[in-house]
Amino acid sequence: MKLQTLNSPLLENLEPMLNESIYHFLVEFQKGRTDFSELGSIFFRLTQTMTDPPLEFIWFYSALTFQTAKSSNLTDPHSFFLSVKDLFHSLVSFPNPSDSSYLKQVSLLAPVLYQLVNSKFSISSFNTEIECLVDAIVTHIIMCCNNDSVQQEIRAYKSSVSWVSLVPIWIADQVNENQGRVDGLQLFFPLSTEDIRQGINGDSGMAYLAGIVMIESFLMKLCLMFDSEASRKESHKDVKSYAAQIIKGFKKNPTFLVMLFKVLLEPSLPVAKLLSTTDEVILRGLLFEVALDLGSFLNYNTSPWLSDLQYKDISILWLFVTNSALQFASENGDNAGVGCYMNGFSSSQLPQQIISWVARTNMNPTTPDISSPMELIGWLLVLEKQGIKICDYSISDLHEKILKYNKKSTGVKDGDGMVVEDAPIRINGRRKRDTMGFDCEVQKQIKVIKCGHENQGDGGFCGKNEGGNAVSDQEMVDMVR
Repeated sequence: MKLQTLNSPLLENLEPMLNESIYHFLVEFQKGRTDFSELGSIFFRLTQTMTDPPLEFIWFYSALTFQTAKSSNLTDPHSFFLSVKDLFHSLVSFPNPSDSSYLKQVSLLAPVLYQLVNSKFSISSFNTEIECLVDAIVTHIIMCCNNDSVQQEIRAYKSSVSWVSLVPIWIADQVNENQGRVDGLQLFFPLSTEDIRQGINGDSGMAYLAGIVMIESFLMKLCLMFDSEASRKESHKDVKSYAAQIIKGFKKNPTFLVMLFKVLLEPSLPVAKLLSTTDEVILRGLLFEVALDLGSFLNYNTSPWLSDLQYKDISILWLFVTNSALQFASENGDNAGVGCYMNGFSSSQLPQQIISWVARTNMNPTTPDISSPMELIGWLLVLEKQGIKICDYSISDLHEKILKYNKKSTGVKDGDGMVVEDAPIRINGRRKRDTMGFDCEVQKQIKVIKCGHENQGDGGFCGKNEGGNAVSDQEMVDMVR
């Protein structure tokens, strides 16, 4: 059989066929049909004629064969697990020419993780086998990411078929059971966050999908390690070590780092399906430690895989994660953790790098003496109000997000006329209550930020708001709460 390169005209002719086949499958599946071997054979022959079959065609063929096999294995957990294992081997065995995107090779594995997470408890008697399969997934991803011959995703034209349109095929068996309680993307990506899922649309490419696969395989691997028979102390040490190794292997995809930091800005990790609340808190603390360690090597000279914009975005997210780590340690009474995180912040080049980016702006603000993440965030909030922007993220939006989650974690409730206790503010890891007068430590931070700015004129940073009026002390306190 002659192999052919899938060029744009050929693919354009095949896309209507794929769309019609997706519709046909969904209609027939809802009618109760479970055997799609005939349709699967057609798409198998089609994909085998291509030197580099698109993910959408591979997924459709694989979903047809898996759903057919799954229907006969519903009462046999071991047979079902073998079907998931076969799905993994099938997906990684599809033709991938040397110049194929590593992002596609990684993205292909999303259905395997979906099946493993959702069936974890029904096949929990095969924990060793599950761990081996997850290890194989992680190893495969690392190999793909570190293959220098593969190139980044390049799309010559706009396809009418998105990988998002294939998700209903994989979750078809859950549609009736779910009855609209959970959206389809949440079902398909059980270890992702709402924020990550909201970033998915019909235009989402392989980089974004690969990032989700990486973050989910990363979290699943670490969660499975909590089932280890090793002592808790040794187990936690291993979890932290593995987390650092996996991050190092995955770092070629900047989307993964962005997603990892965003996950750590959530009030909890999205692992409720796999871990108890107690173990989730432990894992969260361990990941904060690893994230802080990233600050020691994420610098411009040692991060050539990052563009300037990606480096700036990741640095800002790291800053907010550092602040969240301090809050986390403080709330859990972990004084040693507070000291460790402050040392990680102080020893990193990223805070000074952020300050240097600000210094290069036309406004040329005076640089304050920054000694904590919250001080740096407060400074950036004031500068953003002056119109200084150094990255794609809104500092105020990120700050508002962590405040919202901080209220949840401290039991503060909003609205509808309820009288609630004032939320505690945190300075340098210590909890303070806002009173009618300014806390002396808050005043000290404000003085640091504002020091030397009053007499610089309109060309410099002089503590004015957008309307040209001076920013009051109270406004600045509100900004850093």
